[in-house]
This record gives sequence, structure tokens and C-alpha cells, in this order.
Amino acid sequence: MKQMKKITFIIMIMLFIASFALCFGADNIYKGTKSEIDASASDDGYVKIKYLKETTKKLKVIIEKGQGKYTYDLNNKGEYDTYPLQMGDGKYKIRVFENIGGNRYATKQTVTITVKLKDEKAPFLAPNQLVNFADTSETIKKAAELTEGKTDNFEKIDVIYDYIITNIKYDTEKANTVKSGYLPSIDEILKTNKGICFDYASIMASMLRSQDIPAKLVTGYSSKLNVFHAWNEVYTEETGWIKLNEMYFDGFQWRLMDSTIASSGKQSNSPKVMEYTNKLIDSKYYTKQFEY
Repeated sequence: MKQMKKITFIIMIMLFIASFALCFGADNIYKGTKSEIDASASDDGYVKIKYLKETTKKLKVIIEKGQGKYTYDLNNKGEYDTYPLQMGDGKYKIRVFENIGGNRYATKQTVTITVKLKDEKAPFLAPNQLVNFADTSETIKKAAELTEGKTDNFEKIDVIYDYIITNIKYDTEKANTVKSGYLPSIDEILKTNKGICFDYASIMASMLRSQDIPAKLVTGYSSKLNVFHAWNEVYTEETGWIKLNEMYFDGFQWRLMDSTIASSGKQSNSPKVMEYTNKLIDSKYYTKQFEY
């Protein structure tokens, strides 16, 4: 009888430990009552989050670190969305919200994780909700085709950037009708060869990341455009001055590239227009608000 009680006690302890691990993060996977946060790849610079069941309600995710705060939509299909951990090493608070009416949201899960990135540029090499790509994407296949045989990153950046600004046209109608919460579909952009600034920045970041070149999708304001805008920052790893589409790069640092503006100049076929648009692509005219 004593032996049986001992066995029963051990089983109960094991079940408790298993339950504890499930709720509080076995392998950094945290399952709440309605949502799940998978932080198993946090050292690679991202987390995956999903609602456990399909719902008609609007969902939000807020990720905070210190004074930094990013707010995202979460799909309501019960599928994972991927979000970057782009604020460096440290403690992140991740919260999942469900709409309860109007603009009111109730917290459904809160998790705090400690992030230690393998590399500070890791978040800008992986896919995420805004820079959404996979090896099977037609856009990524195109990037591989464009860069075939090229081993130098500057050559890869040059050919990808030139392809985008030569082939993709600005979609004014879309810009006037786009709704809040819009997310780019890079294969759709490639297929139609048109898009808004968000699309330009997403397809360029996707292509470059697929070639292991760190690239940020950045949003903020341009004093020359007087609108909320999206552009890219690309990390260069070469010493000496390199000319790239009439711009010069040097050293190991992030460099601003605005394919939306550059496409207008490139497609005008006018050297004067191209020269003017290149002057507009100067970091002094840009104010960054968020980076992904």
C-alpha cells in the first residue's frame, strides 16, 4: 500500500511538472488559454504567435522592451504570425489582446522573455509578418536568379535594387485606397509589377535577406514627401568606397536606400530626373519611427 501511494505521489509530481512546463514555457513555448507564444527562436531574432482557435474577433500583439513599443495585428485564423525582436538583447514583454467591442481590447496572454541574440543583425535576416518570404516564394526564386554567380554582396545589392527600381511602378490608386493593417504580399507585387512604398521596402528586404544580406524595413517620415513613408536600410560589409546606382557606400554600417523614390527617377529615362531623385535619397531628409 505504501509503495502504491509513493508511485501515485511521483506520478502526480510528474504531471504537475509537465503542466508547469506547458504553461510557463517548455523549450520557450508558452501556451495560454487562448493563444500560444513560441519564443524558441528568440536568439535568431523573432517570435511566433498564434491564437489557438479561429475567431471572428480582431486580435492584437504588443511587444515592449524598455521604452520601445511595437503594436501589431494578429491573424484570427488560428495560424502563426512571426514578429521581430528588433530592440536588441534584454527583457521583452509580449502581450496578446482580443477585441471586446469598439476600440477596447482585453489582455489574453502576457509573457516576459529574456533575449540574447546570436547576432545583433539577426532580426533583419529572418522573415516576419511585414517582410514575409519563404524559399518557395516566386520573389525569392527571382532574387536567386538575379544574383546567380555573384559572390560579392555589393553586386547582389546592386542587381536586386536595380531590378526593383526598373520594373516596379508606383501604384497611386492603391496608395489612395489602402486600409489600416495592410500587409504586403511580395509575390503579388512581383506579379503585378506595381506597389506602394511599403511594398517596395518589403520586397527589397525579402530579396536581400534571402541572400543573407541584413536589410531593415523602416517606416517614418520624409521631409521631402511630407507623408508617412517606408524605405530600407541595408548593412554593408566592405571597406573602401563602393559606387552603387549612383550612390557611394563605405565601411561596415547601415545605409539608407529608398527604392520608391529611385524608381521614379530610373523609369523617367531622364539623367536630370535621376540625379535629382538621388539627391532626395539622403538620410538628413528621413526621420525613422519604426524598423522591422
